[in-house]
Amino acid sequence: MIFHAFSQVMPQVEGGKMRILLVTNKTADFPNLPTLPEFGYKQDLLSAWFALFGPAGLPEDVKKVLVPAIEKVVKNPELKARIDKMGFIVNYKSPAELKKLMVEDYERAMEIAVKVGCVSKTIKTFFI
Repeated sequence: MIFHAFSQVMPQVEGGKMRILLVTNKTADFPNLPTLPEFGYKQDLLSAWFALFGPAGLPEDVKKVLVPAIEKVVKNPELKARIDKMGFIVNYKSPAELKKLMVEDYERAMEIAVKVGCVSKTIKTFFI
């Protein structure tokens, strides 16, 4: 059993060596695979995601140019189609939404790590 991005497991799935049982989000390639909410779970699995970051202290005038330009590129239908073919799910998040996701994912991962004894309860989160 593994938790992985589609692009990483598709050769094994297509070769009949692996079967996908469950997904976090519906995809066009696998519309009939069940999701966690369909099984009654309220919380999604932690998932792999990619983001673009700039240096700390990036001037606001630079952000005002970069953020909309990046959003436009990520939401471009041609690019989305190419990314979909690679087995990734395009889900643009604004900087504020991404920060929220990062904090939530980190906190959830830390809860799990503490419960299974991988880390001490005294470790503090590093997000502000």
